[in-house]
Amino acid sequence: MKCLMKAWGETESVLYGWLMKQTQSQHETEDIMQEVFLKAMSNRERFCTLDDSRSWLFKITKNHFIDYLRRKVDCKDIGELVAPDNVLPVMTQLQTCLPRLLPKLSAKNRHIIEECDLNGLTQLEYAKRNELSLPATKARLRRARLELKDKLINECKVKQDHTGVCCFKRIQA
Repeated sequence: MKCLMKAWGETESVLYGWLMKQTQSQHETEDIMQEVFLKAMSNRERFCTLDDSRSWLFKITKNHFIDYLRRKVDCKDIGELVAPDNVLPVMTQLQTCLPRLLPKLSAKNRHIIEECDLNGLTQLEYAKRNELSLPATKARLRRARLELKDKLINECKVKQDHTGVCCFKRIQA
């Protein structure tokens, strides 16, 4: 399970960014991400034995996206798709900044970001485990994400354009 969570934490944002560009829908992207995570969880016993777990996650994501397209357009020949490893390098580079920022978040905000966004815990599960209402959990997660966004903008110099994150300046370790 530890191998899976490590690989997921290292690749989730890249996969999410790629899917957002492909689907242009947060809802559809989140649905596909959930399917990918569930597939990974169902294979967690052998996950540590994979030579390249990151590539496996990319392949599964691409496969789920293709399935999504087939369902959506009800068509047998989808055509050539852009591979997730062709995502803008800035998304990959941004992953170097995020681990440095997480420890700088308040303890409550870091905890909910790690549990829900990085470890895949649902908001409902988080609410139950922490004896919170679902609306309180949603509000806490929103505040945590806003704090993280603020740190990304101020410390990593993240900039956004109409497509999302476009560039940033790395912070020094």
